[in-house]
Amino acid sequence: MTPAATALVLLAFWLVPGLLGLLAGTALFLNRPRVGLGLLLGGLFFGLLVRPFPLGLALFGVGFLLGYLRRR
Repeated sequence: MTPAATALVLLAFWLVPGLLGLLAGTALFLNRPRVGLGLLLGGLFFGLLVRPFPLGLALFGVGFLLGYLRRR
């Protein structure tokens, strides 16, 4: 795998927890608890898989806060 392809895959892995957090925060704000909790669990699980370890959870948290607070 070329370095550019590796960087692209790593970037995608870093963006997924943030995107799932954003969608979970938006769903919970719009009173869709089942959708929001499913996205929340998926985002937390994927955030635990991303290396380095705390980065995935931090990106998930930032995405969740942006999704929840963006609608206010």
